Amino acid sequence: MSQPFYILGMGWALPKTELDNAFLHKEVGLEKGEDWNRSRLGIEKRYSMLSKEYILKTKNKDPMQGIIHARSHGETPVALGIRAARQALHQAGVKPEKVGMVVSNCDTPFDFLPTTSNAIAKALGIGSGPHIEMNSACSSFARHMKMLSETREQDWPEFALCVQTGAYTTRTDYSAKSIDGYIWGDGAAAQVFSLRHHGKLRVEPLIFGSSPESADEITVDASGHFHQNGSVVREFSIRKTCEMFEQIAAAKKLYAEDCYTVAHQANYVMQDSILGHLHLPSEKHLRNVHLQGNIAAAGAPSVIAQNWDKFHKGDQLAYAVLGAGLAWGGGYIEVL
Repeated sequence: MSQPFYILGMGWALPKTELDNAFLHKEVGLEKGEDWNRSRLGIEKRYSMLSKEYILKTKNKDPMQGIIHARSHGETPVALGIRAARQALHQAGVKPEKVGMVVSNCDTPFDFLPTTSNAIAKALGIGSGPHIEMNSACSSFARHMKMLSETREQDWPEFALCVQTGAYTTRTDYSAKSIDGYIWGDGAAAQVFSLRHHGKLRVEPLIFGSSPESADEITVDASGHFHQNGSVVREFSIRKTCEMFEQIAAAKKLYAEDCYTVAHQANYVMQDSILGHLHLPSEKHLRNVHLQGNIAAAGAPSVIAQNWDKFHKGDQLAYAVLGAGLAWGGGYIEVL
């Protein structure tokens, strides 16, 4: 049986290299150009583990060499996850040794072993687990929330830490005809949870599902570039996000003008379409995709983390995210 629980602290992290549209179009040579980006994506900049010099020289033709390059500069999904987790723990006022479970997601790991969760736990000084990987791509934040809500009370540690991290730019093709070069950024997000200790946010996960017959619509193989069936994924994402927001609103008796909304941070223009379909007020829709690109599962929780100080007691928030699988999930958050 699912149960609500509390978020005590949140964090986020981005790599240091900023890639703006002028760089991608004028220097890297992406053919679509800034006008196309503005009308189809609405993404102004993103951050990468790859250096500008490396992208210019190689166009990241070989993703495995991209990983080696990023690692040589100390930029890895684990490193970003550690930064986000430290921020979340600091905000929560929780010592690492008090954390009894780390749950992580990384679609684009640099190492298969040790697992991302155990590598983060070791770096932070967190003791024995269980520490686990739970990956449903860009919908992983919702999957982590649903798993925690379904965990039996006696199995909850005093504090749990969830981390979503990714390095999609190391799997991005930057050749002239690339669209993905405009989309992807790298980043991480982290959250500290408890069932026993109250926090600023009370979360009630409500939805999670997947459609395996659509598994091949988004792929990243073991050593290659990211690929997706863009038109199919776009249509599905808009429709399913609208359905989830409607389902959450009905379950919690929410009114659009009173509720913040957060969607998967894949595309600014797509989010405008969702707002139009549901007549949601844009000033209550929280997003960051235009300023940091699509950072996969870390996108939606990083939005919530970045707006932490904006929330006041009684505020309500609905979140709905999607990812490869195809998978989707959402829920309700109340500010205490």
